[in-house]
Amino acid sequence: LCLYQQLTEDTDMDKTLLTETDLSLLIGVPVKTLRYWRFAGTTFAPKFIKLGARVYYHKDDLDNWLSSSPRYSSAAEARLKRQ
Repeated sequence: LCLYQQLTEDTDMDKTLLTETDLSLLIGVPVKTLRYWRFAGTTFAPKFIKLGARVYYHKDDLDNWLSSSPRYSSAAEARLKRQ
């Protein structure tokens, strides 16, 4: 199962487009941080779709973003790789 399916199996969030609130709940990142990432144009943030004034995240883009994110076995390793 993809991460999205695992996280939404027990919820009523079986949708193709996620709101920023949905995404915040799924990945544990505050909505305010998601908004800052969009505003700043960060390259490490998930891709988003803008429909009028609303912002959505496509679940396939989210799966790709999560699978391409680096994985570490310790905080020390993460610090070393960031430098």
